[in-house]
Amino acid sequence: MTSERALRIRGGRVICPATGRDEQADITVSGGRIASVGEETAAPGAVIDASGMVVCPGLIDLHVHLREPGAEQKETIETGTRAAVAGGFTTVAAMPNTQPAPDTPSHVAEIRQRIRHRAWCRVGVIGAATLANDRETLTDFQALAEAGCIAVSDDAFMLRTREQRREALRRCAEAGLRFIAHAEAEDLSAGGVIHRGEVSEQLGVPGQHPETEVRAIEAWREAWDGAGRPPLHIAHLSTAAGVRALRDWEDGPTAETAPHYLALTHEAVLEHGANAKMNPPLRTEEDRQALIEAVRDGVVGVIATDHAPHTPDEKAAGLRDAPFGIIGLETALSVALDVLVGEAGMALPAVLGTLTSTPAALVGLSQGRIAPGAPADLLIFDPAATWEVDPERFETLGRNTPFAGCALPGRVETVIINGRPVYGEGRFAGVSPPRGLN
Repeated sequence: MTSERALRIRGGRVICPATGRDEQADITVSGGRIASVGEETAAPGAVIDASGMVVCPGLIDLHVHLREPGAEQKETIETGTRAAVAGGFTTVAAMPNTQPAPDTPSHVAEIRQRIRHRAWCRVGVIGAATLANDRETLTDFQALAEAGCIAVSDDAFMLRTREQRREALRRCAEAGLRFIAHAEAEDLSAGGVIHRGEVSEQLGVPGQHPETEVRAIEAWREAWDGAGRPPLHIAHLSTAAGVRALRDWEDGPTAETAPHYLALTHEAVLEHGANAKMNPPLRTEEDRQALIEAVRDGVVGVIATDHAPHTPDEKAAGLRDAPFGIIGLETALSVALDVLVGEAGMALPAVLGTLTSTPAALVGLSQGRIAPGAPADLLIFDPAATWEVDPERFETLGRNTPFAGCALPGRVETVIINGRPVYGEGRFAGVSPPRGLN
């Protein structure tokens, strides 16, 4: 899908963390790419007045559970990517816990075919680390890369042995892929429903030991025997101990955290029950502050949602029996602005970098920058506007969020993908997904 006529975005605050640009400027888009930045033009075509708005690269999420194929009652590629666009994301990476899993080139091809026909934004496929997610037989990473996977992960199906982890890193290095690791020492977390602490004791439910994350990071460090930085990315970091482990690991892995770990503690479970249950669980205020500081100084360079929709009936099963996971695509930008800019005082360009240029660079995407010739995937949002979170109005099929009823800053105004507006003023352009994105 390309746009033959030019599109001009006029008068916005253009922020591009990749290039360091932060200025009021015009952007001209033509043929699906950025034609010029900073030049006032009168090119024929549509004009979007972005006065008072921020114009930045479309957001990129490296950790999304689209559920399709295999669990379409929770989410579909169409509903999940509509939620992504409504939240300002133009690219998401789909985690491999599907049925079938993206564990062979043929399965990857089948999933990519679904994506081509059903996705409202760009979707990168993350390959499964083991066949059928069996946690036993490593997949052919090189074949997955050649089939189009952008990374490999054991998310939700952690590699059990040092030999597996070492071989996985070796294969990733050879294939030019990044391994996205679910850092959980299961001997410490087994049976845990939420964080082990005062709240778990008060509710009388088993808790996950707070050392489970750091123990897993140490195990990955022991497995890496190569020179330089390992091709490893730690998913959904949640603890101060995990942050310290990364600080101590010279030239160590990259890492992400999720907006909910920056905004909430395990006390949220008292109010929201299973809608505040995820794995790893919400932790303490000390952990929350350590994560904010880690994002501020770059130890944690990526914010990713771990968007994990479940049906209302599943989440209504009670704290012990409800599945782990919450939704996050439609609240991520606003929660990040609220906590990192509003509370922590971080500069807006630095925060946007965790959602755009840094995740793009980690998996080799050409998106995530505003420069002539770059793909015209753009987000326009109003940083001064506030909105109330109403899950019933979400695009995702999931309703499992602890942010329901919250007033949050930063309203998505327009989303442009491949040079064409696909979302604006709360509505989608057209009734079917755009073609030619994936």
